[in-house]
Order: sequence, then C-alpha cells, then structure tokens
Amino acid sequence: MQIHALSIGEAVPRDNFEAVIQSAFDAAVNLRLSNADRLITLLISDHYELPQGIRIESKDIRLQSLTVGLLAACRAGVLRFESSPLTIDLRGAPVWKCHLSELNVNMQSSSAERSWTAVWQILNERQRLNKTEIIADDLFQLNAGSLLSQKISRPVLQLISSTEQFDLQGSIHAAEKMIGLGPGVTPAGDDFLIGFLAGLWSISGKDQRQLSFVNAFGDRLMQIADQTNLISRTYLYHAIQGQFSSSLSNLAEAIALGSENLPGIAETAMRVGHSSGMDSVTGLLIGLCIWNTELSLA
Repeated sequence: MQIHALSIGEAVPRDNFEAVIQSAFDAAVNLRLSNADRLITLLISDHYELPQGIRIESKDIRLQSLTVGLLAACRAGVLRFESSPLTIDLRGAPVWKCHLSELNVNMQSSSAERSWTAVWQILNERQRLNKTEIIADDLFQLNAGSLLSQKISRPVLQLISSTEQFDLQGSIHAAEKMIGLGPGVTPAGDDFLIGFLAGLWSISGKDQRQLSFVNAFGDRLMQIADQTNLISRTYLYHAIQGQFSSSLSNLAEAIALGSENLPGIAETAMRVGHSSGMDSVTGLLIGLCIWNTELSLA
C-alpha cells in the first residue's frame, strides 16, 4: 500500500536515508536515523506539523504493522519498511518550515500584552482543571504545588534571572537541573526548556546580543542533552535551531498578532500529549517575558 505524504518538515532528509523504528504510538512512529542521534517522526494528523515530521492523512491509515526494531529505508524519495506493505511517497510533498525565529514579537505592545495575559489565564485554568503536576502560577511560589513543581520552581526562577542578565553559565546551571526532570515520553523539564527556547527565538528578532545568547545557550544545552531520552533530545535539537511544532509556533504568532482565535489556538497547543503541551506553553510564555517586556511574572 503506497500513500503520499501530505507534508514533510524542513529537517527531514529529502531523498535517501536509513533508519530503524525507535518507538511506535497510535498516531506517531519515531524512526531513528542511522547516521544521527535524532529521530524522524511519521505523523497521522490533519494539521499538526513537526520540523522532523512526515505527515500523512488520518483516514484509512493504520500503523500497527510498524513495530519497534523494524528497519526502514528511503530511496529516491520513497520510504519503505521491512516486513510491511506500507510505503510512503515523499516526492512532491510540500516542505513545512517553522518561521518562529522571524517573528520578532514586541511584548511591549498593548495587543501582545493582552494576548499574553489571556493565554496565561487559560493555561493556569487548564492546568488546574487537569490537575497537572506543574501549574504555572505555582512556579513563582517556592514550596508550592506538587513535588515536581517544587523541584523545578527554583531552577526556573534561576533560569529567568540568569537569562535576563545574559548570564550564560547561570542559565545552563539552571537548565541542567531541569533537563530530564519528570516522568513521561518527554519529561516536563524538557518540555519547559523547549517552550522557553521558543519564547527566546520569538522575541530576539535581529538583536545580535540576544541572538548570540540564544545560540550560545543552545550549544551548551545540547552538550548536556544526553541526560534525557532520545525523543526529548530530538525536540531540543530542533528547538536550538529555532524549529518548533506548528502548535507552539502558531501560538507565539497568535500572541504577537493578537489573533481573534487566540483561545482556540492556545487550547490546541495545550492539548499536545498528557501535559507536554501545557508544560511547553508555560515555557513559551515565560520565555516571551525575557528582555523586552514590563510584564510581571511574580
């Protein structure tokens, strides 16, 4: 059975690559590239994009035949799997590119500030409703909330303070306490850092001092990324390049533009995974407040 990819992320090799299935879920299969310590993700989705994603239609597609350990190979733009009749044609698929690093959000504008405040409120309400381990407001109250919240709140505050002061060593020291922290396929600490990087990329624009810091922070962060799992490392790798999921980048853009559909876009970003989306949005909102805003997080 051959199907055509609806889109491919900018980080997906165009023609030839070899891989092995690293993990498989109901709507996603992760392929570990043979020549790199990162993943390609086969997605069943009508809208969700990833920089490392190959997106296919949801209707009539089943991935049960794709199990962990199976070999995969792409030749001349056609992806085939060992012991499976499924083939995916990548040829002609539009390339999806995240433009978040070009956003240059001005958080001092009244529109962006109102949007940010609205999303912060939606986020906290959603976290409390879902009884997640991390609630954004609790991060600014030491010893408040769950055990995980208490563990992560101090490094979050240190990360904010150090980044505001362009203190690279302090920021990395804080990030090292967060990376790999928490349960799940992508730990909460990693999700927060990915969102935080999305916020920094969104506001940096062409400011050379800010861009230099973001790049240096990313380089150092990748050096300690072996403290977490391969799925998280892949997301961190792309975040360091300024590449993020469509749900997270769409939310940053909606805040910047004061979109009328802001609540719906925020809910879409927060629904990713069990709590990963909410943790990433927490990081995004905090990252947007670094350097160029008078918003008070405390």
